Amino acid sequence: MSLIDTTDGFFMNGAYRWAFMGNPIRKVWYNLTMTSISIIVAYLVSSLELLGLVHLSSV
Repeated sequence: MSLIDTTDGFFMNGAYRWAFMGNPIRKVWYNLTMTSISIIVAYLVSSLELLGLVHLSSV
């Protein structure tokens, strides 16, 4: 778990540095990308939960 946290911190530090230094369009692009990824993950998780509920109700 510690290795995963360290790796995540390393990549996010690079992403923050890229997004918030220099061109303001990068900041908008970064925010749109992170929002899109969050929405996709939320839909995937909710779909799996819904499939689990449908499976349980059919048993």
